[in-house]
Amino acid sequence: MRFSFRSLAFFGPMIHATRAICAFGAFGASGCTGPPSTPTSQPPLVVLAASSLSIAFAELEAGFEATHPGLDVVISTAGSQALRAQIEHGAGGDVFASANAYHMQAVVNARLVHPSIVFTRGQLVIIVPLGNPAGIRTVADLPKAQRLILGAAHVPIGTYARRMLDQAEQRYGAGFRHRVESRVVSLEPNSKLVLAKLELGEADAAVVYRSDATDAQRIRAIPIPAELNVDADYHTGVLVDTPNAALALAWIAYVTSDSGQGILRDHGFAPVPHV
Repeated sequence: MRFSFRSLAFFGPMIHATRAICAFGAFGASGCTGPPSTPTSQPPLVVLAASSLSIAFAELEAGFEATHPGLDVVISTAGSQALRAQIEHGAGGDVFASANAYHMQAVVNARLVHPSIVFTRGQLVIIVPLGNPAGIRTVADLPKAQRLILGAAHVPIGTYARRMLDQAEQRYGAGFRHRVESRVVSLEPNSKLVLAKLELGEADAAVVYRSDATDAQRIRAIPIPAELNVDADYHTGVLVDTPNAALALAWIAYVTSDSGQGILRDHGFAPVPHV
């Protein structure tokens, strides 16, 4: 069976095709499951992933490597905007996983990454220190914070947080977003740095992904009502210049499998209907 990226109209069927091909062994051991024929010569699989995926992807890395003896999966995490810039400047890699559509679509439009799929979804929570010094219990309490940390406006976590504040303003009245933003003391380039600063005691509250709060130990998470919250769709795609196309597709097939989706769910992410 011959595989071609251009022969498929969109990325979803590529995953199903990969699963089928793996079942029949057309890619050989190096592309699916089972030991590779020459493990010492196998190049690593480099996955460029949004920082909020770091813990979940570390577990996925271990699971994938267990079915591909001799393969080294390298997870390189940063803000989606930083990873996009790396790809645009020729950084090597095999798979890109972005925390929003904007940065993914930019590299797809530039023909640096093949068309992507949504593989998981996140939502936002407010986080406070364990002692909750500002007494924040709901979204309406955010203006009580003397020190608030958000993601920068141009990064996914910052974009999603401001969208949530816009929706909250419809409920709590004109000027709500301004009152909240007037409390901001730091704008961070990714969600993990937002979390880290709050854990260090540098703020009374912050807005991060629920997955960040799920894996954190030194914070308290305050849920955001569904009608005010934001669905953060995570997109993944294969880099056009990858030397590991078969393995890259096998990785995405694993991430979107029942096992992969279970791992993501354990770390606070939500499944998407078509995966």
